[in-house]
Amino acid sequence: MTKIRWGIVGAARINERIMPAIAKSKLGELIAIGSRRKGAAQECILKYLPEYEDKVSCFDGLDQVINHDRVDVIYIPLANEEHTEVALKAIRAKKNVLIEKPMALKSEEVIMIHDEAIKNNVKIMEGFMYAFHPQFDRINNIIQSNILGEVNYAHSMFSFPIQPARFYRINRPIDNGGGALWDIGPYAIHTVRQCFKENPIKVQAIAKINDHGADISTTGIIHFENHKRATFDISFECTRRSEFQAFGQLGSVFCPTVWQPEDKTAKIVFTTESSGINEEVVPKANHFVSEIDHFNKVVQNQLKQKLDRADAIWNVKTLEAISKSISSGNWEDI
Repeated sequence: MTKIRWGIVGAARINERIMPAIAKSKLGELIAIGSRRKGAAQECILKYLPEYEDKVSCFDGLDQVINHDRVDVIYIPLANEEHTEVALKAIRAKKNVLIEKPMALKSEEVIMIHDEAIKNNVKIMEGFMYAFHPQFDRINNIIQSNILGEVNYAHSMFSFPIQPARFYRINRPIDNGGGALWDIGPYAIHTVRQCFKENPIKVQAIAKINDHGADISTTGIIHFENHKRATFDISFECTRRSEFQAFGQLGSVFCPTVWQPEDKTAKIVFTTESSGINEEVVPKANHFVSEIDHFNKVVQNQLKQKLDRADAIWNVKTLEAISKSISSGNWEDI
């Protein structure tokens, strides 16, 4: 079977994980990368995938990759506020697109991107790699099995201490895509949303804001339909955390590490009234490779897409409302 040919626009740090994942995929291959910074694409290859130096075309620009006649899929790891413009350009060039989270900063832009993808008969997906680790499927199975009873509450915590080399993430206001909300916030919201059948309806949040108008830490509560609720905490000031927990009438399930390293087994803890505390070990997996393989199969029409239009819209709608609440200090409808 012909491999899906990938192009990357942007020399972002996440390429450290994505580029080897594409190379390891049995269904795909990396053939091009471009960056507006002169020489950055070549540097990216030499740093993260040196054995492919002679196999990947490097460009000092994005359009050369987007318009490359051999590229089937464009991966977009650019700054949050740039996703929409570049995604639309790639889609109109008849390319399938995987966009690093968040898909966009506004829900109407997410809708526009998906509508344009339908119009041009291409696939579009938001890049939540964690959802492709087997531990995520196991947690979903536990929740859906009803051994916890009806899930009424969930909580997520995501953080890492930001270093000076990463200050570009907090050098612009929240409205322009800066801060923890648009960086690690998508994970916090996405994980708790997966715990419920219901959609979120309103939020309230408080944040610590820096001189650039970016949030360094944000904490909030989300009300879902049927009086269900979730809380979240995200921060660039706390030790590394990536965890969430769902609570039902009969028990709870806890994921202690969402950003699961590929060289470690995952651990899931679930507790029920009848069985007590249970720990399960999930085999090692590279969720980046699994994500790439999944999208390759989607592009080949072999598989139904796991993260769909509605999922992307509701995640950004929730993040938008959180941003509004940080400014207003009030509950904001979603």
